[in-house]
Amino acid sequence: MSDNVFDIIVLGGGPGGYTAAVKAARAGMKTALIEADNLGGTCLNRGCIPTKALLASAHAYHEMKKAHEFGVECEKISFSLEKIMKRKDDIVSKLRDGIAHLIKANKITHIKGFGKITGEHSISVGETGNFTFKKLIIATGSKPLNLPLMPPNSPYMINSDQALNLSKLPKKLLVIGGGVIGVEMANFFAFLGVNVCIVELMPQLLPSEDASIARRLASIFKKYGISVKTGKKVSEIKEDRQAGCVIVKLEGENDPASFDMVLQAVGRSRNISDIGLEKASVKTDGKKIVVDQYFQTSNSDIFAIGDCASDIMLAHLASHQAVTAAYNASCASREQMHKLDAAVPSCVYTIPEVASCGMSADKAKKAGIETVSGKYMFNMLGRAMCMQANEGLVEIFADSATQKITGANILGPSATELICCVQSAMVSGLSAKEFCEKMIFAHPTLSEAMGEAFADIFGGAVHVAPPLH
Repeated sequence: MSDNVFDIIVLGGGPGGYTAAVKAARAGMKTALIEADNLGGTCLNRGCIPTKALLASAHAYHEMKKAHEFGVECEKISFSLEKIMKRKDDIVSKLRDGIAHLIKANKITHIKGFGKITGEHSISVGETGNFTFKKLIIATGSKPLNLPLMPPNSPYMINSDQALNLSKLPKKLLVIGGGVIGVEMANFFAFLGVNVCIVELMPQLLPSEDASIARRLASIFKKYGISVKTGKKVSEIKEDRQAGCVIVKLEGENDPASFDMVLQAVGRSRNISDIGLEKASVKTDGKKIVVDQYFQTSNSDIFAIGDCASDIMLAHLASHQAVTAAYNASCASREQMHKLDAAVPSCVYTIPEVASCGMSADKAKKAGIETVSGKYMFNMLGRAMCMQANEGLVEIFADSATQKITGANILGPSATELICCVQSAMVSGLSAKEFCEKMIFAHPTLSEAMGEAFADIFGGAVHVAPPLH
């Protein structure tokens, strides 16, 4: 086989792309990975990892200021934004090197440059050359949306990518968008002493989460000094370069407000333009690449995964899709291909964390499923009290007829780690009672809240008072 001919080429080196390349190579396919930027994609370089590194630093500073609550006295507590940013960069660099090692160890050809499809089985990469593939997996990801209200190249207006590289903190920050990116960024800046206001168009923060969880998080944010305005739309933004600020007006409010900086966190758009989809007859719905249950596009030799082809934009979903797509791309026939059928966890890394998966009561009702639920509060849990992290709750939902688990919401410490317990229950197909009988949750741990919530579904929770009659 020629050096420029491959069994499988993967376009995009993010979590979906590099995972697909590794799996394809391990299946015996001659594989190439094309990436125009750094390996790791948005998740590693401008998303999941750097934001969590920043939040960890901000959380450490926040906890040190509360040290007296643990009987520990600290004086002259301070932070260095420069060192926080350097720590973040060092973590990203180390993980990026790890991916590069994976690519090399699996004998994957790493082609650096912008890939553009030129035919049914061909792709070009700038001056590097032209390449031929038997199968192509597109994993080009997404980028931050920019509001039309924002003047281009304004020094006072940033997106989530730019927020990761600030050299100086604003005193007063407006975050437009109360979704996952918006609330995580707001939490980071607020913990470092920035006066933060979040404006969200929808009636609640985190519009994709249950309203009860969103209300509780908004209440906690207010304790942090974060102003939360939901159901509001930004109608006008003006720069005042002389005063060094931005003047913002909201619909329905007479008085404008001034901010040192505006962070727009209003979602993401998919990277599907200018990659030559039309040259290979790959169809889109105007927003994303259209794929079937096997991740095949309208061209049966081309697959697409991750943000560029999904309604849900999550790195862990892209990675899971990559495993399935790489397997399917190496199959000799469609009959051998696999489908992906799994509950996708949603995780928000605020303090406290938010996590959910499956169907809550409202979603289940729309699907025609009547549910029952079990609930347990972290303020009743010994381990959470010892950690001084006792805000929030676990609520688990089950089919009222079978008591099989349909989903859960968690707001509290380590929620993003605990949610996998619910996924295990859903995959097992066991009823809430059967699951409790087979699981022993260690004491004292945060996971005990999960056990009590499962047991509360059928009235078996020990630490939940029985209803009054």
